[in-house]
Amino acid sequence: MPREKILIADDEPDVLNLCTRIVCSEGYEVTGVLTGEEAIEAAQRERYDLFLTDMIMPGIRGLETSRIIRTYQPDIVCVLMTGHGTMDTAIQALQLGFSEFVVKPFSTLDLKLAISRALEKERLRRENARLSALIPLFEINKTLMTTVEEGQLARRVLRAACDELGATRGILMLRRTDGRLFVGTSTGFDVEQAQPETISFVLHTAEALLQERQQVLAQTSAGAEARVAEFMRRTQIESFMFSPLLAMDAPVGALVLAKSERGARFAPGDSELLSVLCGQAAIAFQNASLFEQIQRAYQELQELDDMKSEFISIAAHELRTPLAILMGHVELLAEEIEDTQIKARLQIVLRNALRLRGLVDALLDMRHLQTGEAQLEIAPCHISDLIRDAMDDLASMVEAKGIQVLVNVPADLEPVRTDPQKVLLTLSNLIQNAIKFTPQGGRVGVEASVHEDELRVSVWDTGIGIHAEEHERIFLPFYQVEPSLTREHEGIGLGLSIAKGMVERCKGRIWVESEPGQGSRFIFALPLGIDPDPVPAVTGILFSSEDVPGGPSS
Repeated sequence: MPREKILIADDEPDVLNLCTRIVCSEGYEVTGVLTGEEAIEAAQRERYDLFLTDMIMPGIRGLETSRIIRTYQPDIVCVLMTGHGTMDTAIQALQLGFSEFVVKPFSTLDLKLAISRALEKERLRRENARLSALIPLFEINKTLMTTVEEGQLARRVLRAACDELGATRGILMLRRTDGRLFVGTSTGFDVEQAQPETISFVLHTAEALLQERQQVLAQTSAGAEARVAEFMRRTQIESFMFSPLLAMDAPVGALVLAKSERGARFAPGDSELLSVLCGQAAIAFQNASLFEQIQRAYQELQELDDMKSEFISIAAHELRTPLAILMGHVELLAEEIEDTQIKARLQIVLRNALRLRGLVDALLDMRHLQTGEAQLEIAPCHISDLIRDAMDDLASMVEAKGIQVLVNVPADLEPVRTDPQKVLLTLSNLIQNAIKFTPQGGRVGVEASVHEDELRVSVWDTGIGIHAEEHERIFLPFYQVEPSLTREHEGIGLGLSIAKGMVERCKGRIWVESEPGQGSRFIFALPLGIDPDPVPAVTGILFSSEDVPGGPSS
Protein backbone atom coordinates (compact mmCIF):
# COMPACT_ATOMS: atom_id res chain seq x y z
CA MET A 1 0.00 0.00 0.00
CA PRO A 2 1.53 3.44 -0.93
CA ARG A 3 2.47 5.72 1.96
CA GLU A 4 0.43 8.87 2.59
CA LYS A 5 2.13 12.03 1.35
CA ILE A 6 2.20 15.01 3.71
CA LEU A 7 3.06 18.63 2.92
CA ILE A 8 4.34 20.72 5.88
CA ALA A 9 4.61 24.54 5.88
CA ASP A 10 6.21 26.56 8.73
CA ASP A 11 8.35 29.68 8.54
CA GLU A 12 10.53 28.58 11.48
CA PRO A 13 13.24 26.17 10.20
CA ASP A 14 13.66 24.46 13.58
CA VAL A 15 9.94 23.79 13.92
CA LEU A 16 9.75 22.61 10.29
CA ASN A 17 12.70 20.29 10.83
CA LEU A 18 11.17 18.87 14.03
CA CYS A 19 7.78 18.30 12.41
CA THR A 20 9.41 16.64 9.41
CA ARG A 21 11.36 14.20 11.63
CA ILE A 22 8.29 13.33 13.73
CA VAL A 23 6.06 12.72 10.70
CA CYS A 24 8.75 10.75 8.82
CA SER A 25 9.17 8.49 11.85
CA GLU A 26 5.55 7.39 11.38
CA GLY A 27 6.29 6.17 7.85
CA TYR A 28 4.78 9.06 5.91
CA GLU A 29 6.37 10.63 2.83
CA VAL A 30 7.08 14.28 3.71
CA THR A 31 7.74 17.52 1.82
CA GLY A 32 8.66 20.58 3.93
CA VAL A 33 8.46 24.26 2.86
CA LEU A 34 9.01 27.59 4.68
CA THR A 35 6.30 29.77 3.07
CA GLY A 36 2.71 29.64 1.88
CA GLU A 37 3.84 30.47 -1.66
CA GLU A 38 6.15 27.44 -1.70
CA ALA A 39 3.35 25.25 -0.36
CA ILE A 40 1.01 26.37 -3.17
CA GLU A 41 3.69 25.67 -5.79
CA ALA A 42 4.29 22.20 -4.33
CA ALA A 43 0.54 21.45 -4.38
CA GLN A 44 0.40 22.46 -8.05
CA ARG A 45 3.19 20.01 -8.89
CA GLU A 46 2.16 17.00 -6.80
CA ARG A 47 -0.83 15.54 -4.99
CA TYR A 48 -0.80 15.26 -1.18
CA ASP A 49 -3.00 13.49 1.32
CA LEU A 50 -2.51 15.98 4.18
CA PHE A 51 -1.37 19.61 4.55
CA LEU A 52 0.12 20.61 7.94
CA THR A 53 0.55 24.37 8.17
CA ASP A 54 1.44 27.06 10.65
CA MET A 55 -1.31 29.63 11.09
CA ILE A 56 0.83 32.78 10.95
CA MET A 57 3.53 32.98 8.30
CA PRO A 58 5.03 35.92 6.36
CA GLY A 59 3.38 36.47 2.98
CA ILE A 60 0.35 34.23 2.50
CA ARG A 61 -0.88 33.01 5.86
CA GLY A 62 -1.75 29.40 6.68
CA LEU A 63 -5.54 29.74 6.43
CA GLU A 64 -5.38 31.42 3.01
CA THR A 65 -2.72 28.97 1.82
CA SER A 66 -5.01 26.10 2.78
CA ARG A 67 -7.95 27.65 0.93
CA ILE A 68 -5.90 28.08 -2.29
CA ILE A 69 -4.45 24.56 -2.13
CA ARG A 70 -7.98 23.15 -1.78
CA THR A 71 -8.88 24.63 -5.17
CA TYR A 72 -6.24 22.34 -6.70
CA GLN A 73 -6.74 19.37 -4.42
CA PRO A 74 -10.31 19.34 -3.00
CA ASP A 75 -9.81 16.11 -1.03
CA ILE A 76 -6.64 17.16 0.81
CA VAL A 77 -6.82 16.96 4.63
CA CYS A 78 -5.67 20.07 6.51
CA VAL A 79 -4.20 20.33 10.02
CA LEU A 80 -3.45 23.71 11.60
CA MET A 81 -0.54 24.56 13.94
CA THR A 82 -1.01 27.69 16.02
CA GLY A 83 0.45 29.43 19.02
CA HIS A 84 -2.96 30.95 19.83
CA GLY A 85 -5.03 28.06 21.11
CA THR A 86 -8.35 29.75 21.79
CA MET A 87 -11.89 28.51 21.22
CA ASP A 88 -12.34 31.13 18.51
CA THR A 89 -9.27 29.76 16.72
CA ALA A 90 -10.64 26.22 16.89
CA ILE A 91 -14.03 27.29 15.55
CA GLN A 92 -12.46 29.29 12.73
CA ALA A 93 -10.22 26.37 11.77
CA LEU A 94 -13.15 23.96 11.63
CA GLN A 95 -15.23 26.42 9.61
CA LEU A 96 -12.40 26.68 7.08
CA GLY A 97 -12.29 22.90 6.67
CA PHE A 98 -9.39 21.96 8.98
CA SER A 99 -9.80 18.49 10.42
CA GLU A 100 -7.50 19.04 13.42
CA PHE A 101 -5.33 21.68 15.03
CA VAL A 102 -2.41 21.53 17.47
CA VAL A 103 -1.28 24.27 19.82
CA LYS A 104 2.37 25.25 20.03
CA PRO A 105 4.37 24.15 21.85
CA PHE A 106 3.17 20.61 21.27
CA SER A 107 4.59 17.22 22.13
CA THR A 108 5.59 14.53 19.65
CA LEU A 109 2.51 12.54 20.67
CA ASP A 110 0.19 15.54 20.17
CA LEU A 111 1.37 15.96 16.57
CA LYS A 112 1.22 12.25 15.79
CA LEU A 113 -2.32 11.97 17.18
CA ALA A 114 -3.53 15.06 15.30
CA ILE A 115 -2.24 13.72 11.98
CA SER A 116 -3.52 10.17 12.52
CA ARG A 117 -6.96 11.45 13.63
CA ALA A 118 -7.20 13.75 10.61
CA LEU A 119 -6.30 10.97 8.16
CA GLU A 120 -8.67 8.54 9.88
CA LYS A 121 -11.51 11.07 9.67
CA GLU A 122 -10.85 11.43 5.95
CA ARG A 123 -10.82 7.66 5.47
CA LEU A 124 -14.14 7.37 7.29
CA ARG A 125 -15.58 10.28 5.31
CA ARG A 126 -14.59 8.65 2.04
CA GLU A 127 -15.98 5.29 3.09
CA ASN A 128 -19.22 6.92 4.19
CA ALA A 129 -19.42 8.81 0.90
CA ARG A 130 -18.79 5.59 -1.00
CA LEU A 131 -21.52 3.71 0.88
CA SER A 132 -23.94 6.62 0.58
CA ALA A 133 -23.28 6.73 -3.15
CA LEU A 134 -24.05 3.03 -3.52
CA ILE A 135 -27.64 3.36 -2.26
CA PRO A 136 -28.99 5.43 -5.18
CA LEU A 137 -26.69 3.56 -7.56
CA PHE A 138 -28.52 0.29 -6.91
CA GLU A 139 -31.74 1.83 -8.25
CA ILE A 140 -29.90 3.51 -11.11
CA ASN A 141 -28.24 0.21 -12.01
CA LYS A 142 -31.61 -1.57 -12.27
CA THR A 143 -32.82 1.10 -14.68
CA LEU A 144 -29.66 1.01 -16.80
CA MET A 145 -29.50 -2.77 -17.07
CA THR A 146 -33.07 -2.97 -18.38
CA THR A 147 -32.45 -0.38 -21.12
CA VAL A 148 -31.16 -1.76 -24.42
CA GLU A 149 -31.72 1.15 -26.83
CA GLU A 150 -28.51 3.21 -27.03
CA GLY A 151 -30.10 6.67 -27.30
CA GLN A 152 -32.49 6.09 -24.41
CA LEU A 153 -29.68 4.60 -22.33
CA ALA A 154 -27.44 7.64 -22.97
CA ARG A 155 -30.17 10.03 -21.82
CA ARG A 156 -30.82 8.01 -18.67
CA VAL A 157 -27.12 7.85 -17.77
CA LEU A 158 -26.62 11.59 -18.18
CA ARG A 159 -29.80 12.45 -16.29
CA ALA A 160 -28.83 10.14 -13.40
CA ALA A 161 -25.30 11.60 -13.24
CA CYS A 162 -26.53 15.20 -13.22
CA ASP A 163 -29.20 14.46 -10.60
CA GLU A 164 -26.86 12.61 -8.23
CA LEU A 165 -23.94 15.05 -8.51
CA GLY A 166 -25.89 18.29 -8.84
CA ALA A 167 -24.39 19.13 -12.23
CA THR A 168 -26.14 21.74 -14.35
CA ARG A 169 -24.45 20.78 -17.61
CA GLY A 170 -23.24 17.52 -19.09
CA ILE A 171 -22.09 15.79 -22.26
CA LEU A 172 -22.08 12.04 -22.81
CA MET A 173 -19.84 10.92 -25.66
CA LEU A 174 -19.80 7.43 -27.17
CA ARG A 175 -17.34 5.66 -29.42
CA ARG A 176 -18.46 4.71 -32.92
CA THR A 177 -17.56 1.40 -34.53
CA ASP A 178 -14.84 3.26 -36.46
CA GLY A 179 -13.27 4.32 -33.14
CA ARG A 180 -14.24 8.02 -33.21
CA LEU A 181 -16.18 9.79 -30.45
CA PHE A 182 -19.53 11.43 -31.05
CA VAL A 183 -21.94 13.32 -28.80
CA GLY A 184 -24.56 10.81 -27.66
CA THR A 185 -26.57 13.30 -25.64
CA SER A 186 -26.09 16.54 -23.71
CA THR A 187 -27.80 18.87 -21.28
CA GLY A 188 -27.01 22.53 -20.72
CA PHE A 189 -24.81 22.54 -23.83
CA ASP A 190 -26.54 23.61 -27.03
CA VAL A 191 -24.69 21.16 -29.26
CA GLU A 192 -26.90 21.83 -32.29
CA GLN A 193 -26.25 25.58 -32.17
CA ALA A 194 -22.57 25.32 -31.25
CA GLN A 195 -19.87 26.15 -33.78
CA PRO A 196 -18.39 23.07 -35.51
CA GLU A 197 -14.90 24.02 -34.29
CA THR A 198 -16.19 24.10 -30.69
CA ILE A 199 -17.69 20.60 -31.01
CA SER A 200 -14.48 19.41 -32.64
CA PHE A 201 -12.45 20.88 -29.78
CA VAL A 202 -14.68 19.23 -27.16
CA LEU A 203 -14.39 15.82 -28.84
CA HIS A 204 -10.64 16.21 -29.37
CA THR A 205 -10.08 17.13 -25.70
CA ALA A 206 -12.27 14.25 -24.52
CA GLU A 207 -10.40 11.83 -26.79
CA ALA A 208 -7.06 12.98 -25.36
CA LEU A 209 -8.29 12.58 -21.78
CA LEU A 210 -9.87 9.23 -22.63
CA GLN A 211 -6.53 7.85 -23.78
CA GLU A 212 -5.20 8.34 -20.24
CA ARG A 213 -8.22 6.46 -18.82
CA GLN A 214 -8.17 8.62 -15.68
CA GLN A 215 -10.82 10.70 -13.99
CA VAL A 216 -10.22 14.46 -14.02
CA LEU A 217 -11.62 16.96 -11.49
CA ALA A 218 -11.01 20.71 -11.81
CA GLN A 219 -12.80 22.97 -9.35
CA THR A 220 -11.55 26.14 -11.12
CA SER A 221 -9.89 26.79 -14.45
CA ALA A 222 -7.01 28.48 -12.61
CA GLY A 223 -6.01 25.20 -10.99
CA ALA A 224 -6.56 23.01 -14.05
CA GLU A 225 -4.07 21.74 -16.58
CA ALA A 226 -3.89 23.69 -19.84
CA ARG A 227 -6.25 21.60 -22.02
CA VAL A 228 -8.87 21.33 -19.25
CA ALA A 229 -8.58 25.05 -18.50
CA GLU A 230 -9.11 25.84 -22.19
CA PHE A 231 -12.11 23.48 -22.26
CA MET A 232 -13.61 25.28 -19.24
CA ARG A 233 -12.96 28.69 -20.77
CA ARG A 234 -14.52 27.82 -24.14
CA THR A 235 -17.58 26.18 -22.62
CA GLN A 236 -17.89 28.81 -19.86
CA ILE A 237 -18.06 26.43 -16.93
CA GLU A 238 -16.99 26.94 -13.33
CA SER A 239 -16.27 23.40 -12.14
CA PHE A 240 -15.40 20.38 -14.32
CA MET A 241 -15.47 16.58 -13.97
CA PHE A 242 -14.42 14.07 -16.62
CA SER A 243 -14.74 10.30 -16.34
CA PRO A 244 -14.03 7.58 -18.90
CA LEU A 245 -16.54 4.80 -19.57
CA LEU A 246 -14.50 1.59 -19.48
CA ALA A 247 -15.90 -1.89 -20.13
CA MET A 248 -13.36 -4.69 -19.65
CA ASP A 249 -10.67 -1.96 -19.71
CA ALA A 250 -11.80 -0.85 -23.18
CA PRO A 251 -13.08 2.75 -23.55
CA VAL A 252 -16.66 2.87 -24.84
CA GLY A 253 -17.22 6.57 -24.18
CA ALA A 254 -16.71 9.49 -21.81
CA LEU A 255 -18.82 11.65 -19.52
CA VAL A 256 -18.26 15.36 -18.81
CA LEU A 257 -20.17 17.08 -15.99
CA ALA A 258 -19.99 20.75 -15.12
CA LYS A 259 -21.36 23.43 -12.82
CA SER A 260 -21.82 26.92 -14.24
CA GLU A 261 -22.83 28.95 -11.19
CA ARG A 262 -20.11 31.19 -9.83
CA GLY A 263 -18.32 29.50 -6.94
CA ALA A 264 -20.12 26.16 -7.48
CA ARG A 265 -17.97 23.14 -6.63
CA PHE A 266 -18.29 19.39 -6.74
CA ALA A 267 -18.34 17.64 -3.34
CA PRO A 268 -15.29 15.61 -2.23
CA GLY A 269 -17.09 12.26 -2.62
CA ASP A 270 -18.46 13.02 -6.09
CA SER A 271 -15.41 11.56 -7.83
CA GLU A 272 -16.01 8.09 -6.44
CA LEU A 273 -19.74 8.21 -7.10
CA LEU A 274 -19.14 9.24 -10.71
CA SER A 275 -16.53 6.50 -11.14
CA VAL A 276 -18.99 3.81 -10.00
CA LEU A 277 -21.80 5.25 -12.11
CA CYS A 278 -19.60 5.35 -15.22
CA GLY A 279 -18.52 1.75 -14.60
CA GLN A 280 -22.17 0.67 -14.53
CA ALA A 281 -22.96 2.78 -17.58
CA ALA A 282 -20.07 1.29 -19.58
CA ILE A 283 -21.33 -2.24 -18.92
CA ALA A 284 -24.87 -1.18 -19.81
CA PHE A 285 -23.69 0.31 -23.13
CA GLN A 286 -21.71 -2.83 -23.89
CA ASN A 287 -24.78 -4.96 -23.14
CA ALA A 288 -26.93 -2.72 -25.33
CA SER A 289 -24.44 -3.09 -28.18
CA LEU A 290 -24.36 -6.87 -27.80
CA PHE A 291 -28.16 -6.98 -27.65
CA GLU A 292 -28.38 -4.93 -30.85
CA GLN A 293 -25.92 -7.27 -32.60
CA ILE A 294 -27.83 -10.34 -31.45
CA GLN A 295 -31.14 -8.78 -32.47
CA ARG A 296 -29.76 -7.91 -35.90
CA ALA A 297 -28.31 -11.41 -36.37
CA TYR A 298 -31.59 -12.96 -35.21
CA GLN A 299 -33.55 -10.83 -37.64
CA GLU A 300 -31.29 -11.90 -40.50
CA LEU A 301 -31.64 -15.55 -39.50
CA GLN A 302 -35.40 -15.13 -39.20
CA GLU A 303 -35.59 -13.69 -42.69
CA LEU A 304 -33.51 -16.57 -44.06
CA ASP A 305 -35.67 -19.07 -42.18
CA ASP A 306 -38.85 -17.47 -43.55
CA MET A 307 -37.44 -17.66 -47.07
CA LYS A 308 -36.50 -21.31 -46.54
CA SER A 309 -39.93 -22.17 -45.15
CA GLU A 310 -41.68 -20.37 -47.99
CA PHE A 311 -39.54 -22.16 -50.55
CA ILE A 312 -40.24 -25.54 -48.94
CA SER A 313 -43.97 -24.84 -48.89
CA ILE A 314 -44.08 -23.74 -52.53
CA ALA A 315 -41.84 -26.58 -53.72
CA ALA A 316 -43.82 -29.21 -51.81
CA HIS A 317 -47.17 -28.00 -53.11
CA GLU A 318 -45.84 -27.77 -56.67
CA LEU A 319 -44.54 -31.36 -56.47
CA ARG A 320 -47.76 -32.85 -55.14
CA THR A 321 -49.87 -32.37 -58.26
CA PRO A 322 -47.47 -33.93 -60.82
CA LEU A 323 -46.73 -36.73 -58.32
CA ALA A 324 -50.42 -37.53 -57.96
CA ILE A 325 -50.83 -37.61 -61.77
CA LEU A 326 -47.72 -39.79 -62.16
CA MET A 327 -48.81 -42.27 -59.50
CA GLY A 328 -52.34 -42.45 -60.87
CA HIS A 329 -51.17 -43.31 -64.38
CA VAL A 330 -48.61 -45.84 -63.09
CA GLU A 331 -51.30 -47.62 -61.07
CA LEU A 332 -53.63 -47.69 -64.11
CA LEU A 333 -50.87 -49.08 -66.32
CA ALA A 334 -49.99 -51.73 -63.74
CA GLU A 335 -53.61 -52.91 -63.72
CA GLU A 336 -53.93 -53.02 -67.52
CA ILE A 337 -50.56 -54.53 -68.47
CA GLU A 338 -50.09 -58.27 -68.03
CA ASP A 339 -46.38 -58.48 -68.86
CA THR A 340 -44.71 -59.38 -65.53
CA GLN A 341 -41.42 -57.65 -66.36
CA ILE A 342 -43.16 -54.39 -67.21
CA LYS A 343 -45.33 -54.73 -64.08
CA ALA A 344 -42.17 -55.14 -61.97
CA ARG A 345 -40.67 -52.01 -63.47
CA LEU A 346 -43.88 -50.08 -62.90
CA GLN A 347 -43.77 -51.18 -59.24
CA ILE A 348 -40.26 -49.71 -58.99
CA VAL A 349 -41.57 -46.43 -60.40
CA LEU A 350 -44.53 -46.48 -58.01
CA ARG A 351 -42.32 -47.31 -55.00
CA ASN A 352 -39.99 -44.39 -55.70
CA ALA A 353 -42.94 -42.08 -56.35
CA LEU A 354 -44.33 -43.07 -52.95
CA ARG A 355 -40.95 -42.37 -51.39
CA LEU A 356 -40.91 -38.93 -53.01
CA ARG A 357 -44.43 -38.25 -51.77
CA GLY A 358 -43.29 -39.19 -48.28
CA LEU A 359 -40.53 -36.58 -48.48
CA VAL A 360 -43.00 -33.97 -49.69
CA ASP A 361 -45.40 -34.81 -46.85
CA ALA A 362 -42.54 -34.58 -44.33
CA LEU A 363 -41.58 -31.13 -45.60
CA LEU A 364 -45.17 -29.94 -45.32
CA ASP A 365 -45.56 -31.43 -41.82
CA MET A 366 -42.42 -29.58 -40.70
CA ARG A 367 -43.68 -26.39 -42.29
CA HIS A 368 -47.00 -26.68 -40.43
CA LEU A 369 -45.19 -27.22 -37.12
CA GLN A 370 -42.89 -24.24 -37.60
CA THR A 371 -45.67 -21.86 -38.62
CA GLY A 372 -48.13 -23.03 -35.97
CA GLU A 373 -50.59 -24.25 -38.61
CA ALA A 374 -50.68 -27.72 -37.02
CA GLN A 375 -53.89 -27.24 -35.01
CA LEU A 376 -54.94 -29.74 -32.36
CA GLU A 377 -58.10 -31.81 -32.82
CA ILE A 378 -58.61 -33.45 -29.44
CA ALA A 379 -60.50 -36.72 -29.15
CA PRO A 380 -60.31 -39.82 -26.93
CA CYS A 381 -58.29 -42.57 -28.59
CA HIS A 382 -56.76 -45.96 -27.84
CA ILE A 383 -53.06 -46.21 -28.48
CA SER A 384 -53.47 -49.83 -29.65
CA ASP A 385 -55.59 -48.67 -32.59
CA LEU A 386 -53.01 -46.09 -33.60
CA ILE A 387 -50.20 -48.67 -33.38
CA ARG A 388 -52.17 -51.01 -35.68
CA ASP A 389 -52.75 -48.22 -38.20
CA ALA A 390 -49.06 -47.27 -38.18
CA MET A 391 -47.99 -50.88 -38.69
CA ASP A 392 -50.47 -51.32 -41.55
CA ASP A 393 -48.95 -48.30 -43.30
CA LEU A 394 -45.42 -49.68 -42.90
CA ALA A 395 -46.14 -53.33 -43.66
CA SER A 396 -44.27 -53.25 -46.99
CA MET A 397 -41.09 -51.91 -45.29
CA VAL A 398 -41.25 -54.66 -42.66
CA GLU A 399 -41.73 -57.32 -45.33
CA ALA A 400 -38.88 -55.99 -47.48
CA LYS A 401 -36.35 -56.23 -44.62
CA GLY A 402 -37.65 -59.45 -43.04
CA ILE A 403 -37.97 -57.78 -39.66
CA GLN A 404 -39.85 -59.17 -36.65
CA VAL A 405 -42.18 -56.67 -34.98
CA LEU A 406 -43.32 -57.09 -31.37
CA VAL A 407 -46.17 -55.03 -29.93
CA ASN A 408 -47.01 -55.07 -26.23
CA VAL A 409 -49.94 -52.99 -24.95
CA PRO A 410 -51.77 -53.92 -21.68
CA ALA A 411 -55.47 -54.80 -21.99
CA ASP A 412 -56.55 -52.37 -19.27
CA LEU A 413 -54.70 -49.37 -20.68
CA GLU A 414 -56.58 -46.10 -20.26
CA PRO A 415 -57.57 -44.09 -23.32
CA VAL A 416 -55.84 -40.78 -23.83
CA ARG A 417 -57.44 -37.51 -24.87
CA THR A 418 -55.15 -36.15 -27.55
CA ASP A 419 -54.93 -35.54 -31.30
CA PRO A 420 -55.07 -39.03 -32.88
CA GLN A 421 -53.64 -37.97 -36.25
CA LYS A 422 -50.61 -36.32 -34.69
CA VAL A 423 -49.92 -39.32 -32.45
CA LEU A 424 -50.31 -41.61 -35.48
CA LEU A 425 -47.82 -39.51 -37.42
CA THR A 426 -45.42 -39.68 -34.46
CA LEU A 427 -45.72 -43.46 -34.29
CA SER A 428 -45.25 -43.81 -38.05
CA ASN A 429 -42.08 -41.71 -38.01
CA LEU A 430 -40.58 -43.51 -35.01
CA ILE A 431 -41.40 -47.00 -36.31
CA GLN A 432 -40.19 -46.13 -39.81
CA ASN A 433 -36.95 -44.80 -38.31
CA ALA A 434 -36.50 -48.00 -36.29
CA ILE A 435 -37.08 -50.20 -39.35
CA LYS A 436 -34.72 -48.10 -41.45
CA PHE A 437 -31.76 -48.45 -39.07
CA THR A 438 -32.34 -52.09 -38.09
CA PRO A 439 -30.40 -54.67 -40.13
CA GLN A 440 -32.05 -57.41 -42.21
CA GLY A 441 -33.77 -59.96 -39.97
CA GLY A 442 -33.61 -57.73 -36.87
CA ARG A 443 -36.36 -56.85 -34.45
CA VAL A 444 -38.48 -53.76 -33.78
CA GLY A 445 -40.84 -53.37 -30.83
CA VAL A 446 -43.63 -51.03 -29.74
CA GLU A 447 -44.73 -50.88 -26.10
CA ALA A 448 -47.18 -48.77 -24.11
CA SER A 449 -47.76 -48.37 -20.37
CA VAL A 450 -49.04 -45.90 -17.77
CA HIS A 451 -46.60 -44.03 -15.52
CA GLU A 452 -48.38 -41.95 -12.89
CA ASP A 453 -50.38 -39.33 -14.85
CA GLU A 454 -49.04 -39.99 -18.33
CA LEU A 455 -49.13 -42.60 -21.07
CA ARG A 456 -45.69 -43.70 -22.24
CA VAL A 457 -45.12 -45.28 -25.63
CA SER A 458 -41.72 -46.64 -26.60
CA VAL A 459 -40.41 -47.81 -29.96
CA TRP A 460 -37.27 -49.92 -29.75
CA ASP A 461 -35.03 -51.68 -32.24
CA THR A 462 -31.94 -53.87 -32.50
CA GLY A 463 -30.25 -51.45 -34.87
CA ILE A 464 -26.97 -49.55 -34.90
CA GLY A 465 -27.60 -47.37 -31.80
CA ILE A 466 -26.77 -43.72 -31.18
CA HIS A 467 -23.89 -42.04 -29.30
CA ALA A 468 -24.90 -40.16 -26.12
CA GLU A 469 -23.70 -36.81 -27.49
CA GLU A 470 -26.17 -37.17 -30.39
CA HIS A 471 -29.25 -37.79 -28.21
CA GLU A 472 -30.39 -34.15 -28.27
CA ARG A 473 -29.25 -33.22 -31.76
CA ILE A 474 -31.07 -36.02 -33.58
CA PHE A 475 -34.38 -34.21 -32.98
CA LEU A 476 -33.21 -31.11 -34.88
CA PRO A 477 -34.67 -30.54 -38.37
CA PHE A 478 -32.50 -31.98 -41.16
CA TYR A 479 -29.93 -33.29 -38.66
CA GLN A 480 -28.26 -36.54 -39.66
CA VAL A 481 -25.89 -38.47 -37.43
CA GLU A 482 -23.53 -39.63 -40.19
CA PRO A 483 -23.85 -38.76 -43.89
CA SER A 484 -22.72 -42.27 -44.82
CA LEU A 485 -25.60 -43.78 -42.85
CA THR A 486 -28.04 -41.37 -44.47
CA ARG A 487 -26.91 -42.40 -47.93
CA GLU A 488 -27.24 -46.06 -46.98
CA HIS A 489 -30.65 -45.77 -45.30
CA GLU A 490 -32.09 -42.81 -47.23
CA GLY A 491 -33.99 -39.87 -45.69
CA ILE A 492 -33.48 -36.14 -45.16
CA GLY A 493 -33.46 -35.99 -41.36
CA LEU A 494 -37.02 -34.80 -40.68
CA GLY A 495 -38.76 -37.85 -39.20
CA LEU A 496 -37.57 -37.47 -35.60
CA SER A 497 -37.95 -33.70 -35.70
CA ILE A 498 -41.57 -34.07 -36.85
CA ALA A 499 -42.20 -36.69 -34.16
CA LYS A 500 -40.85 -34.33 -31.49
CA GLY A 501 -42.91 -31.43 -32.83
CA MET A 502 -46.11 -33.46 -32.90
CA VAL A 503 -45.60 -34.82 -29.37
CA GLU A 504 -44.87 -31.38 -27.94
CA ARG A 505 -47.88 -29.98 -29.80
CA CYS A 506 -49.93 -32.56 -27.87
CA LYS A 507 -48.41 -31.29 -24.57
CA GLY A 508 -46.14 -34.32 -24.33
CA ARG A 509 -42.40 -34.99 -24.30
CA ILE A 510 -40.02 -37.29 -26.13
CA TRP A 511 -36.52 -38.66 -25.54
CA VAL A 512 -34.17 -41.45 -26.59
CA GLU A 513 -32.21 -44.12 -24.72
CA SER A 514 -29.45 -45.65 -26.80
CA GLU A 515 -25.84 -46.80 -27.00
CA PRO A 516 -23.78 -47.57 -30.12
CA GLY A 517 -24.29 -51.18 -31.20
CA GLN A 518 -27.06 -51.74 -28.61
CA GLY A 519 -30.07 -50.53 -30.55
CA SER A 520 -32.29 -47.59 -29.61
CA ARG A 521 -35.45 -46.92 -27.62
CA PHE A 522 -37.47 -43.80 -28.42
CA ILE A 523 -40.02 -42.91 -25.74
CA PHE A 524 -42.78 -40.34 -25.83
CA ALA A 525 -45.17 -39.48 -23.00
CA LEU A 526 -48.66 -37.96 -23.26
CA PRO A 527 -50.81 -36.57 -20.43
CA LEU A 528 -53.71 -38.91 -19.68
CA GLY A 529 -57.31 -37.98 -20.47
CA ILE A 530 -60.52 -39.47 -19.11
CA ASP A 531 -62.61 -41.79 -21.27
CA PRO A 532 -64.83 -44.60 -19.98
CA ASP A 533 -64.64 -46.71 -23.14
CA PRO A 534 -62.80 -50.04 -22.67
CA VAL A 535 -59.49 -50.60 -24.39
CA PRO A 536 -59.10 -53.69 -26.58
CA ALA A 537 -56.23 -55.95 -25.53
CA VAL A 538 -53.23 -56.21 -27.86
CA THR A 539 -50.80 -57.70 -25.35
CA GLY A 540 -47.98 -59.94 -26.46
CA ILE A 541 -48.42 -59.56 -30.20
CA LEU A 542 -45.60 -61.17 -32.13
CA PHE A 543 -45.54 -61.19 -35.89
CA SER A 544 -42.99 -61.17 -38.67
CA SER A 545 -42.78 -60.07 -42.26
CA GLU A 546 -44.97 -62.98 -43.29
CA ASP A 547 -48.06 -61.81 -41.38
CA VAL A 548 -47.59 -58.01 -41.41
CA PRO A 549 -49.48 -57.09 -44.62
CA GLY A 550 -52.83 -57.71 -42.99
CA GLY A 551 -51.80 -55.79 -39.87
CA PRO A 552 -50.87 -57.13 -36.44
CA SER A 553 -53.41 -59.48 -34.90
CA SER A 554 -54.26 -59.92 -31.23
